[in-house]
Amino acid sequence: MLFSPYPKTRREELFDREVELGELESSVERGERLVLLLGLRRLGKSSLLNVALNELPNPSIKIDVRKTYSEFSSVNRYVIGKMLLSGMSGKKRLVEEARAFLERVRGVSVSGFRVEITSRDFSITELLEALNDYGEKAGRVVIAFDEAQYLRFGGATRYDGILAYAVDNLPNLTFIMTGSEVGLLFDFLKPDDPNAPLFGRYHHDIALERFEPGLSAEFLRRGFEEAGVEVSEREIEDAVEKLDGIPGWLALYGYTRVTRKLRHGEAIEEVLREAKSIADGELSRLFAYSPRYRVILKAVALGYSRWKDIKDYVTLKLGYVNDSNFSALLENLVKSGYVEKREGRYTIPDPVLERVFREL
Repeated sequence: MLFSPYPKTRREELFDREVELGELESSVERGERLVLLLGLRRLGKSSLLNVALNELPNPSIKIDVRKTYSEFSSVNRYVIGKMLLSGMSGKKRLVEEARAFLERVRGVSVSGFRVEITSRDFSITELLEALNDYGEKAGRVVIAFDEAQYLRFGGATRYDGILAYAVDNLPNLTFIMTGSEVGLLFDFLKPDDPNAPLFGRYHHDIALERFEPGLSAEFLRRGFEEAGVEVSEREIEDAVEKLDGIPGWLALYGYTRVTRKLRHGEAIEEVLREAKSIADGELSRLFAYSPRYRVILKAVALGYSRWKDIKDYVTLKLGYVNDSNFSALLENLVKSGYVEKREGRYTIPDPVLERVFREL
């Protein structure tokens, strides 16, 4: 179902991502070692990654780092190692073919189709070296980290250093990293920092953009046609205007209309309720850290776009804040993807969240 609110897994479930899918698959086929899949939340990065991994002939392992961090409050080497091995367990071909390579990794046990960490001697680097040796036989192994910016919570484990070592020395591995908090992902990778491990390493960037209005309208028409539901062009035009090219919101709008038989206005309101719930969850830590984040978002949502105007609004509502602290707060929102800066002006790139933040 085109309107399914869940991440897609098959090519026919995607809508108008053929170029990006082809680019992602070609980068693996060319043997590129570090690929970054970038874009706002709800643009379909996870779906694109799922489809690519299912279509590529290479053995692959995928880790949702945000889920891992949320579950364990950590992404230390044991946690990530456990996730890597869990991604192999049950994959008959991968475990059978890689068994001889995996059995030589300290702290790893292979039993049937299960692969587990059995001691504190476990080393992620040794595991990657074993997968690289297997990749020479298998053609290439793809390791995907969804929402990879959370790897910055590695504690004593320096994943940027591990990645740099792998990129330099393990030619049979491709790492695909997605990031909706693009600024934080680049803060973690630091490819332009001469003092960082990944400085100067090549990375192939694939950026997903929002749908243009005509494409958004076509997405809705095809989804409703597939579901056998008739809607008016006026309703489609209004939905496109309010949801502005974010596939996740467009799909949720269509899904609620189809499955719950909601009218146009009711479906729009349902999208807004869902957006508010998501925003409350995603931003709860930031809001707990500083109430100024909430006011900054409201200011930008209300149309204050220049640094000084936003700061004046925050000062009016909450009192004095010095320039450096305010700049740091605003920059954190930019890095997190909630605010976008272009030509000296700040905006909220997601129109649905903009409306939610306006009502904070």
